Amino acid sequence: MANKFDDNSIANVYLFYGEEAFKRRNHKNRLKKLIADESSMNYAYFEGKDIDFSAVYDSVVTMPFFAERRLVIVENSGKFRVSKKAAEAGADAENTSGKEENSDQMILKILTDLPETTCLAFFEEEANKTKKIFKTIASKGQAVECAPDDKNKLVMWLAKGFNGADKKIRRSTIELIIDRAGTDYDRLRQEYEKVVAYAGEREEITDDDVYAVTSEDIEARIFDMLDAMCAKNTSLVLDKYYSLLANNAHPLYILAMIRGQFRTMLHVAELNMDGLSKYEIASRLKKRDFIVEKSLRNTRYFTPDKLELILARIADIDMKSKRGSVDPQIGIEMMLVEFTG
Repeated sequence: MANKFDDNSIANVYLFYGEEAFKRRNHKNRLKKLIADESSMNYAYFEGKDIDFSAVYDSVVTMPFFAERRLVIVENSGKFRVSKKAAEAGADAENTSGKEENSDQMILKILTDLPETTCLAFFEEEANKTKKIFKTIASKGQAVECAPDDKNKLVMWLAKGFNGADKKIRRSTIELIIDRAGTDYDRLRQEYEKVVAYAGEREEITDDDVYAVTSEDIEARIFDMLDAMCAKNTSLVLDKYYSLLANNAHPLYILAMIRGQFRTMLHVAELNMDGLSKYEIASRLKKRDFIVEKSLRNTRYFTPDKLELILARIADIDMKSKRGSVDPQIGIEMMLVEFTG
């Protein structure tokens, strides 16, 4: 299966999938530049979960008008995911509802009858590789995963931007931006522009500039909270918690994020005990390298049994909060004090 988009050899059909929206958008813009844009009679666009695929079929088999190719884009259809019902039942990816099956059959017909004069491109946040429509696209064209890049690639990308803006910046300062903003390219671009604008005519970018104008990603704040818990610093843990609340983060959302981080720590600890490297763990869990690295660092302070107990406590707070027997804000605060102690 090809996993690279080559400008010099355009495939008949593409599936661009994965959580990195910046990459999906770049691939879409490149295709439009190479074949046809919105103003062209040889361009058609379908979006959303209620797409009429018979209309997609009609568009796909239409011959291009005074051009070699036409471009048909289908975005956010949700047809490449396993249905929630099937997933909960542990069913096979092809065990879908009647409506979903009809859509899949129509997509397969489109792929079967796809003329060489049409480039068909799907753009999806999620895609299950076991689905027949995924396998068919991978065999007939290209399935390109748009996954988050590792920290080194992000550092190089930002460094190129700062260099183009005639700014000097240390690698550690670039890493600080990533640690605070996360790994989403769109978010990083926004933070980069804020830092450059704040520095003005000054040539060197410092850590103080980053702290002055960038905002922390909630995931980064949760990691900071876990670091403070490992250091047994109760006041800092609560400061981080109150800061999240002050920024309108709902207590139950904070709790869900905490649970997610502790669950990741447990999985990382277990795989580390099995002898897997940091990169192997990241690949197995489909997590970014720096998340695994931070989780590994914090697992030194928690045994797997302790992590299991913490996850059970989180589940208990969550259940009691949703039933109304515990105020979520107070319940989480007490839980954080308990964990830190």
